[in-house]
Amino acid sequence: MASTDRTPHLGHGLVLVRGSAGASARWVRRGLAAVRVVPLAGWTGVCLAESRAFSAPPYDIGLEILAARRVPTRRRPALGLFVIDGCAVVTVQPRGWRLDQRWLVWEPGTGVRRTPDLPALPAGLVVDVAGARSRTSAAEVTEHFGDTRGEPVDVLIGLMRLLGLPGEELLRDGADESHERVDPSPRSIAAFDALVAEEDAHRSELER
Repeated sequence: MASTDRTPHLGHGLVLVRGSAGASARWVRRGLAAVRVVPLAGWTGVCLAESRAFSAPPYDIGLEILAARRVPTRRRPALGLFVIDGCAVVTVQPRGWRLDQRWLVWEPGTGVRRTPDLPALPAGLVVDVAGARSRTSAAEVTEHFGDTRGEPVDVLIGLMRLLGLPGEELLRDGADESHERVDPSPRSIAAFDALVAEEDAHRSELER
């Protein structure tokens, strides 16, 4: 039976980053959401410990905050898998000094959706970042997302199996209390809230 810390209210979300769990803990402490950090084979898994981030509404939806979280150069390449607004969402941040986050959004009954405001994620990049060239191809990933049937979390888990990625149980159930919880620093939260308030005030001035 799942523990109280692995209940569905946390949703389904997992970020896989390179490097040790300790190094990843230092990075996520500069974020906005409480997470659990889990050592995996070749990766570190990061998933929510609470459904809400500590930032002020409306920027307090944990899954959205985690999905948009920038991963530092030393922790990349990074790959994220989420169920957001009933869709399967895959994000990739490739290796390199320049941040270039790519997105793939799959909707039941529709398949891959166009996302004009988000840079598209090519299937080949998914395979490359996963280090899965020896076991699968871009065409197989494209075919996987070409099927419009199924539940978003199952589509994501199918992708993980296709790529040979660890952490399936974390995506499905979250991490229990045996894994390290990392809370964001108050300084990071205050800085973000102050920036949002400043931008809102500036926008209000322009609209007058």
